[in-house]
Amino acid sequence: MLAAVVAGCASPVEPAASSSSSRATTTTTPVNVYEQQRASGVQRTLDELSTALRDGDANRVDALLDAATAPAFRARMRDTAVNFSGSAVRAEAASRSTTPTTPATASRAPSSPSRSRIARPSGSPTTSAPVPPRGTALRLDDFRYQVAPTTEAEILVPPDLQQRLDEQGSSDSWVAPIELRYALGGASTPGVDEPDVVVDMQLVMARYGDDWTVVGDASAIGGDPAPTQLWDLPGLGATDVSTAGGTSVIASYPDTAVVVERARELVPGSVDAVTAFWGDDWPRRAVLVATARPAEFSALARSAGTDVAAAAAATVYSRVDSDDDVAVGQRVVLTPSAARFSAAALGVVLRHELTHVAARVVTAAGAPLWITEGVPEYVGRKGTYVRFADAAPDLAVAVDAGQLPTDLPADADFAVDSDTARIAYQSAWSVAAYVADRFGEDRLRELYLGVAATDDPARQGEAIADALGISRAELVAGWRRWLTTQVR
Repeated sequence: MLAAVVAGCASPVEPAASSSSSRATTTTTPVNVYEQQRASGVQRTLDELSTALRDGDANRVDALLDAATAPAFRARMRDTAVNFSGSAVRAEAASRSTTPTTPATASRAPSSPSRSRIARPSGSPTTSAPVPPRGTALRLDDFRYQVAPTTEAEILVPPDLQQRLDEQGSSDSWVAPIELRYALGGASTPGVDEPDVVVDMQLVMARYGDDWTVVGDASAIGGDPAPTQLWDLPGLGATDVSTAGGTSVIASYPDTAVVVERARELVPGSVDAVTAFWGDDWPRRAVLVATARPAEFSALARSAGTDVAAAAAATVYSRVDSDDDVAVGQRVVLTPSAARFSAAALGVVLRHELTHVAARVVTAAGAPLWITEGVPEYVGRKGTYVRFADAAPDLAVAVDAGQLPTDLPADADFAVDSDTARIAYQSAWSVAAYVADRFGEDRLRELYLGVAATDDPARQGEAIADALGISRAELVAGWRRWLTTQVR
C-alpha cells in the first residue's frame, strides 16, 4: 500500500524577492542618469549570462562571474550550463554497455546489388547507438534574467564584501533586483508550452570600467539564496510524452531511469483517467520530476522538513493567474521512494497528483484537506481495489474495532510525519468514495468545486448543501453508516 503523499502537496514554491541580511544597510536614491546607465550596463551582462547559460557555454559563464564569487554559486551556475548543454545525459547514455550480437547471416554474400558488397566477418559484433535512458537536455521556450523595476530602498553591499571588491578594482557595486523569466519546453520545443514563470531574486553585481560581473545572489550579502530551479541540480535530463492536451515532460536526475521509463508509460493513461472524472477544462499535460536523492526533492518541493521516506510526491506551483484561470509553473515532484513503487502503485500516485494539477485553479489556499486530498485519492485509487480494506486497510481495522471517525479529518491529521496521516488520507478517500457511491461522481466534482473554493467553514457548509442537498452533520452521519457497511 502506498505511503501518504506529502501534506499540502499543491503549494506555491516561488517566494518573493529574497530578503537580505539584517546587517545590510539601506539608502534611498532618486532615479537619475547614473542609475539608468548602471541598469543598462548590468542588463548587458545579464543578457550575456542568459545566452551563455542557455547555450551551455560553461566557460563563458565562468568569465562573467566575479573573482569574489562564492564557490557554491559558481558551481551552481556551472551545473546550469552543463545541464543545458546536454553533456551530462549524453555521457550517461554513452556509459551504458551495448550487447554485441552475431547475426546468423553475417558472413553471407549480399543477395542483391543494393546491399553492400563487403561481407561482415563472422563473429564481428554489431552495436546500436546508445539510447539515453532519461532522454536528452531540457530545452526552454524562454530563459532570461532582467533588471526588475523597483521603488524600494537600495540595499548596500556589506562592508567586508565591498572592501574585497574595492581591492579588486571595482568602481561600483549594486544589489540589483532581478527577475528570472523562463518557460519550459521539454526535450524539444515548444514542449509543454507553458506561460512564463517569473522568479524574483537579487544579484550582487560589480563594475570594472564599462563592464559588470556577477558576484552572487542574495546569499552573498547574508540573505536567502535564489530558489532552486530544475537546472540548478546536476545531471538534469528530459523526455517528452504525448498526452491528450499536448506534450508532457518528465524531467529527471541520475539513477531515476527505471522511474522515468514507468512514468513514460503511465502518464498518458493517467491524464485520461483524471479527465474522465474532472472533464477536459484543464491543460491535460504536465511536468513531472523524478528525483533520486532526498536533497533533490527537498530543494525542488521547498519541503526541507518533510519525511521523504514516508512521502510519495508533491505538486507545487508558482502562481495562479485568476484572470486567465491558469496555474503557472505546476510541477509534480516524485520523491526517491517512487523507485520502490510497482507500476500499479506509481499509477495511483500519478493520478492523485495530476488531479491536483487539474483542480489547482479552483482550489483556495485554505481549502480543507479532507476534500482537496480526498478527491485526488479517490481518482488515484479508482479501479485498483476489490475490497474496501484493500484501499483503506488502517481505516478498515479501526472501523472493524468500533473506532469510527467522529468527524471529517482535520488538516493537522494529514502531516506526513504524524501518526494520524495514514488514517487521515484513507478517511478522506472514503468520504469521496461514499459521496461517489451515494450521489454519483458528478456530484462529487460539484462538492469539490464548492468546498475547495473557500477557506470559510460557513461557506463550505453551504457548498455541501448545494452539491448534495444535506448538511455537513448529515454528510458525516451518512458517511459513518456507509463505513460500517463496507467493513462488515
